[in-house]
Amino acid sequence: MQQPFDRAAEDLGNSIHLEHVNVQVPDQRLATLFYVAGLGLTRDPYLMVSDSNMWVNVGRSQFHLPSGNAQVLRGHTGIVISGREALLNRLTSVAKKLDGTAFAFREHNDYVEATCPWGNRLR
Repeated sequence: MQQPFDRAAEDLGNSIHLEHVNVQVPDQRLATLFYVAGLGLTRDPYLMVSDSNMWVNVGRSQFHLPSGNAQVLRGHTGIVISGREALLNRLTSVAKKLDGTAFAFREHNDYVEATCPWGNRLR
């Protein structure tokens, strides 16, 4: 007997795959500190390897970070990063280098919220 499809069982806010998020950043060095050193994501080693654009891998999804005027998105972008304690340690390690920007992070019961140097929020 065929089981009825329960849409709510697979509901992730109606989004299960980002593909990519495009956000302009004015400083590639600060973007590297936040996305790679702080969050622990990886820079794509084959595509967009100049200093004017960076693709940062989040599993099979990516952040595309071309140079330009800072873009701040409404709401927050949700990603899953394993190793909560390691994440908090990495974010702490970049805090001084990101001083004077909008960078911040805060631990909550069921997530960590981090704000990039230009104000975009990730959970």
